[in-house]
Amino acid sequence: MSDSLASCTTLITKHFQLPDEELAPHQSSEQALEDALASIINNLINQDMTRLMNAFYKIDLDEVKFKKILTTAAPDQIGITLAREVIKREMQKVKTREQYRNF
Repeated sequence: MSDSLASCTTLITKHFQLPDEELAPHQSSEQALEDALASIINNLINQDMTRLMNAFYKIDLDEVKFKKILTTAAPDQIGITLAREVIKREMQKVKTREQYRNF
């Protein structure tokens, strides 16, 4: 497991207000994290859209990209597609923080 992936998992856990142990077993690979996060996102789409929107706001996920995924992706692909975007955005944050930590 890379330090970047662990940091990304920590950010996702915080922004989605998840228990620490929910994603921890899935941080062994980006694919495992993506699958676990997709399941969580699908659950939130069906049960708590407000919480999902709050998480995306905290993550700073592009609203246009979010709406495009919701309207154009196949229903069974929405969760996995959003999970990929969340991980990509959080990894950008981790890399930026690592860059500036060295100054």
